[in-house]
Amino acid sequence: MNLNLDDFLPYQISVLAELVSQSIAPVYQARHGLMRDDWRVLVALNQGKHMRATDISLHASLDKMQVSRAIARLEEKNLLARTVDEHDKRNLIISVTPKGRAIYQEIAPGMLARNQFLLDCLPQNEQEQLKTILQSIQQRAEQLIRQG
Repeated sequence: MNLNLDDFLPYQISVLAELVSQSIAPVYQARHGLMRDDWRVLVALNQGKHMRATDISLHASLDKMQVSRAIARLEEKNLLARTVDEHDKRNLIISVTPKGRAIYQEIAPGMLARNQFLLDCLPQNEQEQLKTILQSIQQRAEQLIRQG
């Protein structure tokens, strides 16, 4: 049995994910100098208002180190702030600053437009099917992870 990378689902998804990331990166990189992980953290925080770093990691599908580095870069640009969790002093709560919210609101329309451009090659019913298919594959991958 031969394994052909071009027919191997993890490879196909990896290539597609990289191409899609590269196609939308100019929206947040050019004007604001944000990296992919920075943008994901900023989006997660704008969805959740304030979170612990571990919550961001889960929500943005990034590992702890990626989140930590992104938080440091975003804090340096005054796009987010850290405060001590009142319920557990060992935790820090990360929240978006007004500047971070403004940049998010500036960038989001361009990201949504590029997202829609990518999907526009499919009729609406196929867009919905794609979403369902991706969710199904994700659930199966999570099942394999649980099984070990």
